[in-house]
Amino acid sequence: MSAQLLFQTQDKWGPIEVSEEGTIRKLSFGPGDEQSRQDKRHPHLPEHEYIQGMLLALLFSQPKSAMVLGLGAGCLVSALHHAVPGIKLTAVELRSAVIEIAKRFFRLPHGKKITLINDDAVAFIKQNQHKKADLLFADIYHALGVDQAQLSDDFLQHCCSQLKAEGILVLNCWHEHSENHDFAAALRKNFPYLYGCHVSSGNWIVFASQADIAVKLTQSKSAAQQLKLASDIDLTRLLNQLKNIS
Repeated sequence: MSAQLLFQTQDKWGPIEVSEEGTIRKLSFGPGDEQSRQDKRHPHLPEHEYIQGMLLALLFSQPKSAMVLGLGAGCLVSALHHAVPGIKLTAVELRSAVIEIAKRFFRLPHGKKITLINDDAVAFIKQNQHKKADLLFADIYHALGVDQAQLSDDFLQHCCSQLKAEGILVLNCWHEHSENHDFAAALRKNFPYLYGCHVSSGNWIVFASQADIAVKLTQSKSAAQQLKLASDIDLTRLLNQLKNIS
């Protein structure tokens, strides 16, 4: 079955396309690119393994609030909204067209506890004017890959200041970033407790906190089972990939 183009547009950052193949709908920022993927039958269940990896943070936290830097089609926001009833969500997205597409084509949830902000996520976090969050997800990507600012010491410092005392920063990176010594040094400078999860899609998910989550790790298998029963989101396999970053 060939993919059907549902919508395309262009802004100053490049092309944006929405395509569909069977029950799968995709958001792309260029040829060969796939930013987001959603199964129309289960829009709240994450299709991409890296999003499943990012959701591991729910096993170490009972968040009342979360901030998402980089909206895409809103798959992470949809999963969080479904998995944590009542959570306050703030999503920051550079491209206004992407926000509208997430609403129109990807069933982005809406309500009083969901705030969408059209802004440069890196500039936004530097302003340090938003309420501190329990979880902060950084997923700032464009057609060529991760925004390099997401790996910088300056960015990590500002993220740290936007987290509550036991908050967790979750970074979506690539495998090769686990070998980046400058990035590792910046992480250690700002966060004493670090964990990473390599997933088969080529992503490396980093969990960074000022608080020791080792005790919660011992309870994570039980938490994963509870999450699966409550939301159908199964993280048990990826939990085994979670390692301490030495």
